[in-house]
Amino acid sequence: MAESDGEGDYSALTAAFNRKQKKSGGWQALGLDHTLFKGIDRKGYRVPTPIQRKAIPPIIDGKDVVAMSRTGSGKTAAFVVPMLQKLKRRSTMGARALLVSPTRELALQTFKVIKEIGRFTGLRAAALVGGDSMDEQFSVIHSNPDILVATPGRLLHLVVEMNLKLTSVEYVVFDEADRLFEMGFAEQLSEVLKRLPDHRQTLLFSATLPKMLVDFAKAGLTDPVLVRLDVETKISEQLETAFLTCRAHDKMATFLYLVRKIMQNSDEQTIVFCATMKHVEHLVAVLQQAGIESSYLFSQLDSGARNINITRFRKRQTRLLVVTDVAARGVDIPLLDNAINFHFPPKSKLFVHRVGRVARAGKSGKSYSLVAPDEIPYLIDLFLFLGRPLTFAPKDGPAKGDELVGCVPQTVLDSEAEFLKTAHEHSFELTDLRQKAENAMSKYLRSRPQPSTESVRRAKHELRTVVAASGRHAVFKDVDDNDQARNQLLEGLRNFRPSATIFEVNAGSKQEPAAVMKAKRRAHQKYIGRPQEKSSSQSVVNSDSFHQTAATLENVETVFSEIIGRADAPKKKRVKKGAQAEAQKAEFFVPYTPADYRSEQAMAVDKGFDQRAKEAEMDMTGDTGDDMNKQRQQMTWNRKLKRFVGESGNEPSKKKIRTEEGTILPATYKSGRYEQWQKKQKMGNQREVSDDEQDDDRQQPAYPRKRSRYASNTSDNAPKRPVRSELKNKDQILKERRRKERVQGYQTYRKTENSKRKPGQGRR
Repeated sequence: MAESDGEGDYSALTAAFNRKQKKSGGWQALGLDHTLFKGIDRKGYRVPTPIQRKAIPPIIDGKDVVAMSRTGSGKTAAFVVPMLQKLKRRSTMGARALLVSPTRELALQTFKVIKEIGRFTGLRAAALVGGDSMDEQFSVIHSNPDILVATPGRLLHLVVEMNLKLTSVEYVVFDEADRLFEMGFAEQLSEVLKRLPDHRQTLLFSATLPKMLVDFAKAGLTDPVLVRLDVETKISEQLETAFLTCRAHDKMATFLYLVRKIMQNSDEQTIVFCATMKHVEHLVAVLQQAGIESSYLFSQLDSGARNINITRFRKRQTRLLVVTDVAARGVDIPLLDNAINFHFPPKSKLFVHRVGRVARAGKSGKSYSLVAPDEIPYLIDLFLFLGRPLTFAPKDGPAKGDELVGCVPQTVLDSEAEFLKTAHEHSFELTDLRQKAENAMSKYLRSRPQPSTESVRRAKHELRTVVAASGRHAVFKDVDDNDQARNQLLEGLRNFRPSATIFEVNAGSKQEPAAVMKAKRRAHQKYIGRPQEKSSSQSVVNSDSFHQTAATLENVETVFSEIIGRADAPKKKRVKKGAQAEAQKAEFFVPYTPADYRSEQAMAVDKGFDQRAKEAEMDMTGDTGDDMNKQRQQMTWNRKLKRFVGESGNEPSKKKIRTEEGTILPATYKSGRYEQWQKKQKMGNQREVSDDEQDDDRQQPAYPRKRSRYASNTSDNAPKRPVRSELKNKDQILKERRRKERVQGYQTYRKTENSKRKPGQGRR
């Protein structure tokens, strides 16, 4: 039936009619449908957040959008609401919207938001995540859902296994886009993007997105609209942060004190972030010994156990959740009050995602970060990223203010050290878990990203003494610590750095190298020290005593002659620049780095550790890039044999398959489970047929006639009848419904007629 000329303007007219109270700033000003607005009202969203006001209008207009806003600002609703507005109602043509999330928990959370907001729209959504049954997901896809919420790995598995075309997708969202491109999902995403139509609408959302969109060109953006909010304030103003410096082996005692203090007089919920899953297991076991119930979560945990643990925490059956970075992004746990970084994050934007789990939607919260000496450079990188000053707690007097860096009192460590020692001595399981955590930490340190060179230099020279001389943090203001002499002695031992060389280890040694080093130290004592302590008024080296001592040591005179020559050489005086040169430099010098260089560098999407390691490899057999690639393909490293082996011969090669687009993927993505599921469900091979073929099929029997066993099998050249599918089309379903209605109507008529007849008369 032909459409009327003005039918295409109905959606615009409806949106204009729905725009009531435009100046109110509410959801009415966006012109949403009544069914969608009703779902938003039931969800409890009264006024759209800034990111929703900025991002929803261009999305509804059909533009590609790249949006960045801090955690807890309502980014999920910012792409779910316009998606439901564009899809409007149920359709059986296939999936029209695809949402990709980096983690299973984030995908399930997004699926829940879609179900709650779109409850009155009639749209059907499906979650495709790892750990769930493949057969159930086959059935879900066959039900033609309108919206697919998936993780990259499971999505690619289903796409290749079922040979999905995804040609009906109109709306694609990459949630936490920077994490998707960092976690090694390039292979999965590229294969999925090949199957999507070119005229789709693509959206990228994250809390930390770089200003340059070159890294996201692979996502297929077309003239995107950039929406970046909260660039200066990357973390909430309602968040109180505390940075506690302590040694690495004192972190467990400090952590136990914080947990006991938080859970003592309040009903607050706390999330704890660890570096590895072994540390999660160790912390959970220690908390269990301390009588504190906790839930835990990491990537290798079974999906059923993950659901149980996160459900217990959300229902407030436990008040402590110990996780790895799998829960650092996007997981919205309501009324989360505290976040503890047991291991300081190596990336600044990871810190933003971690502490963003608290102080969401205008609520207040606290974060505690335990900082070891080797993590000080990462702390400096974080404050450069946030653009805030690095302040330390004063040595004398109470510490005031937020974002203070302070130490942990020795009294706190002593109060928990005895408990930890007793618990590990009486429990073999705890000792084993601690050893596994130490082994995991050694591997983690080798793969941890390196801090910036400038931060390492500052941590070694400028902040080394400042951190050591800082006072205790305001968190421990209630701790009574009156033994000042003991504290000073322990602090001196903690900050002691020996200045003697390897030759002077034995102070009473009469060996010649020790005597030479002693003489050299006496001669150059005023020049031995830290660079910041050197004075510009120092004179030229006077090494007469050193020459006198060295003259008696004929055996080592030649060894130290070069050192003596350097020491006796007069230093050149530096020519100081005048005030005119300094003023000229300040006037004409243009810095080569922009003001937001460090912030954008920290938010940039970089390559994973495996890719960086491959790029750092140097092959001595090939001079060109092609030769190096060939050599890398020929030989692989065998961890069991501890040597490089070839793919053919010493070990079986991994089986690969080639898709229709030419991409080579692991054979595990095509396991044949879908064909087995089709046979179990007694389903034929589905294919697209034309209208003429459908008319011909309606006159054929639904099931082919049974073939006689005496029939001849020689007619191979005869045309074969196409296999009919047991799935009914819409005409067949309508015909069946009408037949059932006629039967029910006739039965009702017979029942009515029989009830009218007098008793004793026969029935018709």
